[in-house]
Amino acid sequence: MIFIKVVVIGGAAMGMGVVAKLKRLDPKVEIVVIQKNDYVSLGACGIPYYIGNKFEDSNMLLARKVSDFEKIGVQVLTNSEVKKIDFDNKKVLVQSLHQASEQSYDKLVIASGGTPIIPEVISQDYLNCFTVNSKEDGEKIQKLRSQVKDIVIIGAGLIGLEVAENLVGNNKVTIIEKGPRPLSNLFDQEFSDLVEDELSKNKVKLIKNNEIKEIICKDKTITEVILLDGTKIKCDLLICSIGVRPNTDFLLDTKLKLTPRGAIVINKNCATNLKDVYAGGDCVQTFGRVYKNEIYSPLATVAWKHAIVVAQNLAGIKSSFAGGLNTAIVKVFELELARTGENLNFLLENKINFKEVFIKDKDHTSYVPGQSDIWVKLVKDENKKTLISSQMAGHNKSILRIHSVISLIWNQTVLNEEIDQIDLPYAPPFSRTKDIINIALSKITQT
Repeated sequence: MIFIKVVVIGGAAMGMGVVAKLKRLDPKVEIVVIQKNDYVSLGACGIPYYIGNKFEDSNMLLARKVSDFEKIGVQVLTNSEVKKIDFDNKKVLVQSLHQASEQSYDKLVIASGGTPIIPEVISQDYLNCFTVNSKEDGEKIQKLRSQVKDIVIIGAGLIGLEVAENLVGNNKVTIIEKGPRPLSNLFDQEFSDLVEDELSKNKVKLIKNNEIKEIICKDKTITEVILLDGTKIKCDLLICSIGVRPNTDFLLDTKLKLTPRGAIVINKNCATNLKDVYAGGDCVQTFGRVYKNEIYSPLATVAWKHAIVVAQNLAGIKSSFAGGLNTAIVKVFELELARTGENLNFLLENKINFKEVFIKDKDHTSYVPGQSDIWVKLVKDENKKTLISSQMAGHNKSILRIHSVISLIWNQTVLNEEIDQIDLPYAPPFSRTKDIINIALSKITQT
């Protein structure tokens, strides 16, 4: 290795993924991590299940401890934030709890992640208002849940729905969604309808096409929220879950190239426009695999892939990101959903000539108990004759069928007259003789 020191900004999935991989490739490399919390390697996706009492110890959210990295020679500066970067002189200005310091670097990795989007109406700090992005917020919500009755969640995205499931219990839960339907950026109308039915069945109230106009509070504690249409809702606990934006404010007015939304621009090697500076994860703009279109994809699965690419390039091993499909999976009470590929908005905006099929069938044979419905949508690029996206909904992990479809999309397999014969497994407890995937492929290839 031709350099001496690597500084990593951020200690979550992307940052610590780089550290772990790079240390395996070259144990002698010097690495300094700058982390704003007193912990690293947070698995934030587990927070809804922690606040839902699925497990008791919040430390289980941490994949590794700071001490684990210190044992392999990594210096972790906890409770520290980057205030400024001097790219010309390769120096990072760091502010810790008690002092400011400088860290020089030979190579720099920016893995600052995303920061929660907070609506303007939340103009101050409240004692009972939280996001779902930190271990601390998870711990506070978990402690409060038994003391409250009326819970309001802002946002019907993946995390908002998971939080609703885990908090409803004896509580009254209301979700406020600014858009026309839940999961609208990931799933089509047919699947949003299924989600709405599942929420209603489990006594979660969903209010669409609306947002909070005013917050009523007493002694910094929220007691009620008022919506745009004048609806008043009692609120003992307000949870904001409307997504994240790139955490890059400290990079504004620098030479580093950012998108208008603040995401760091990187190439396929996860390198920025500045020499010796790499970035990845929730703070960057990346690209789709099929059409090479620019996307912002704040997913843990993307972050770890970026981490491997960065680490290998730092170690002198040429590596590149292969592109993403925005694959996602979620459980909403008993309903399970999965999706992969480009969404309908992208197809329409880019005038893609596409064909889609939507099928409802059963997940396995009728004589084995527990048979339930499964829904599948496949979308084909008519010009390329390849699948470009898929969505599924079902129960009892039947939607894991999406794994086979992902492979077809990932490899851009040309759909011919034999594709519906793809050799999928069959046994009465798992599927039917002719699986729904075979049926859907047969229909999508028909001209």
